[in-house]
Amino acid sequence: MTSRSTISVIPLKVKNTERPDFAGDYVLDRVVLTNHIGYKVDIKYLMVEMNIYESIYKNAVTGSIVIADEGNQIARMSVQGLERISFHLKTPGVSYGKGDVIDASDETGYPFHVYKITDRKQPSPGLTIYTLHFASREFMRNTRTKVSQAYDGKYDRAVIDIMKDENYLDSRKKLYYESTGNTNKIVIPNLMPFDAINMIARRSVANKSKGVGYYFYETTSGYYFRSW
Repeated sequence: MTSRSTISVIPLKVKNTERPDFAGDYVLDRVVLTNHIGYKVDIKYLMVEMNIYESIYKNAVTGSIVIADEGNQIARMSVQGLERISFHLKTPGVSYGKGDVIDASDETGYPFHVYKITDRKQPSPGLTIYTLHFASREFMRNTRTKVSQAYDGKYDRAVIDIMKDENYLDSRKKLYYESTGNTNKIVIPNLMPFDAINMIARRSVANKSKGVGYYFYETTSGYYFRSW
């Protein structure tokens, strides 16, 4: 039997995840916002812009997402600054698990945490635009804990302890560190963990260096404590 229909079906172009189509091409399957009671919503198609910031002068990776919200998601989810943002971001052709892949998924990575909402405006009825600011889990832990302790020995061991101690940063990420050459007693006088590590960094001397000073920073690959 032959069809009488004159309608032609043109298949939609499927994105090639194995080869970049242009410079700066990326694969971002979804961006999931999870609120404090576990309710999840994919905000990828509400997203106008995403930015991720890392620097050797910053102790944590931060970022922002600009949302154009026509469905009033922010009200229905009761976004308060206690939410998680999870996603996979990579260049086409790069395998997950590589250092240049940002794995912020709930299953295999480290989701980011929303810590504030800014620039809320309503350009037209039914449309709200706002910016979600997010940061790594260690950033949030840093604002809620204090270090008040004496350390005796190599400075890099004190940094490792602050990073891994469940009472302080409780970090599960990789820490790439350069062993320090100086061994002294240091007293942390009730400081936030990042401030404590930065104080240690300023006093640290590398094994093969005469200069004083270390950098402590985070990238999407993990944490680093290394000399200038």
